[in-house]
Amino acid sequence: MTKDTKIPQAARNFVDRFGKDAPAEAKQRANELLEAGYADGHNTWMLIYEQVKRLVEDGTEGLRH
Repeated sequence: MTKDTKIPQAARNFVDRFGKDAPAEAKQRANELLEAGYADGHNTWMLIYEQVKRLVEDGTEGLRH
C-alpha cells in the first residue's frame, strides 16, 4: 500500500474515531509534529487533515459523535 492509498484510509479511520471533531484533532496532531520539528510528519498530517475536512464537510462518512 502506498502513501497515496494510506492517506484516505487514515482520514476515514480518523473520522470514524473522532466524528465531527476529526478536523480539529488532525490539525492539532499536525501542529504538534511541526512544533516537535518533524516536518515530514507535519506534511503527512496536513494531507490527512485536508481529507478529514472534506469527509466531514461532505458528510460522506457516518459521524458517530
